[in-house]
Amino acid sequence: MAKLKAGRVIRTVADGCLQFWGGMGFVHESLIARIYSDGRLTSIGGGADEVMLQILSKYMGIMPKTA
Repeated sequence: MAKLKAGRVIRTVADGCLQFWGGMGFVHESLIARIYSDGRLTSIGGGADEVMLQILSKYMGIMPKTA
């Protein structure tokens, strides 16, 4: 659960910071550009959100039955 939440939070915060910084946020020398790209890697490398949600729902016993 923490991995899912951390991935979503870092994407949201980094996106907000990029909007604040504007074009300078995409310059590779800026810290926010590195946080943005590394945050995406955290989310993708840890497993896609949908996959983590499936694992969590199976673990909790609330996964819908498919026909």
